[in-house]
Amino acid sequence: MGYPIHDLKKQLLPLAVCLFMAGITQAQQLTYLYSGKDQKALDLKDFSARLSSICRDSSVGGAYAIWKKGKLFREQAGGFKITPADCLNQAGVPFLSSTRLHVASMSKTITAVAIAKLVDQQKIKWEDRAKSFLPSYWKLHPDFEDLTILELVNMKSGLDAPLDALSSGTDSLRKLMERGPNPEKRGKFNYQNTSYGLLRIIIGYATGYKELQPGADSLVVGIVTAKMYKHFINEYLFKPAGIPPADCSITDWEPAFQYPFPYANEPGELTGFGSLSANGDLSEYAGGFGWYLSTIDAAKFINAVFVTKKILSQKTLTELFQFGFPFKIRKNAYSEYFGSGGDWGHPVNDQGWRGIHAYYYCFPEDIVVTVFLNSGEGALTRRVIHAYEQAFK
Repeated sequence: MGYPIHDLKKQLLPLAVCLFMAGITQAQQLTYLYSGKDQKALDLKDFSARLSSICRDSSVGGAYAIWKKGKLFREQAGGFKITPADCLNQAGVPFLSSTRLHVASMSKTITAVAIAKLVDQQKIKWEDRAKSFLPSYWKLHPDFEDLTILELVNMKSGLDAPLDALSSGTDSLRKLMERGPNPEKRGKFNYQNTSYGLLRIIIGYATGYKELQPGADSLVVGIVTAKMYKHFINEYLFKPAGIPPADCSITDWEPAFQYPFPYANEPGELTGFGSLSANGDLSEYAGGFGWYLSTIDAAKFINAVFVTKKILSQKTLTELFQFGFPFKIRKNAYSEYFGSGGDWGHPVNDQGWRGIHAYYYCFPEDIVVTVFLNSGEGALTRRVIHAYEQAFK
């Protein structure tokens, strides 16, 4: 079941590379999110219809999925992943639930779970010093000598850099670690891609990366640790979740494009633009962003972590919810929820937005929702939560 494209007016959005929704909760709330005492009950069919309206009325193309207790309740997709403007036959390529695009900051959830998996495997500890899993020849600023893995996970490292792709490259990270933290932000939450870029390298070292001589190593450390990061996540996170091999680069034979919104027959650009090569390969910058997944993939992953709990031990999963990032229990009119996601794109001609939005949400009764939009009316959370609240009868 598809939906047509609609052009809607919208306000200009500022450059938003990776946005998020995340934070703190109590361990006892991990298994059962609080559901209010109100006598109303959630009508999943109505919720689904409202999500369909969000996708139909505010994007070039997109998909959503609703799962309950680890089983698919409903999924829907429509619009374009490639519009007729970019197709020789002028037919366009439809957006499907299986369409993979760059999921931006949803990647932070994946990286955090990967670090937690290494804790489960006893290859690292939360309180381990980060320098033990970074190139030994990096000249760290004295204030980073005792930087812990936990401080990177919960965004309290004091690293301060532009919220872009290139800041997470290995050479940029080396320079940032030599420069030292922003003293006003060390120990305080400061949303960054760079903290999770460092976690990408740490995962490589924790899973067996062996250094060469400094001169030679500097040529390969970024490439090889990125490969090891991707291998670990595919093997220990995606495979148990039933997700086909994924990458931080394009895997589709017909890659999704992102378009301006409102749409007026303009050509698109790859959803992972931003790397030096501009080919959509974000492997050497990944960690805080970078993964290409579909709504189906994302739903399987979130269900495996939080519902069927196939990935992490209960102890480690509970610890993740105590750190302040990347998860936070929030309240709406009827219950509690948590979720995360990201937006990747940029303003276009001072009139609109060219980009993608990829989010997941977890509600009581083990309800998992994933929503991916090709372009659209900005970050999704307010609209999704409003749709949820309106579906109570």
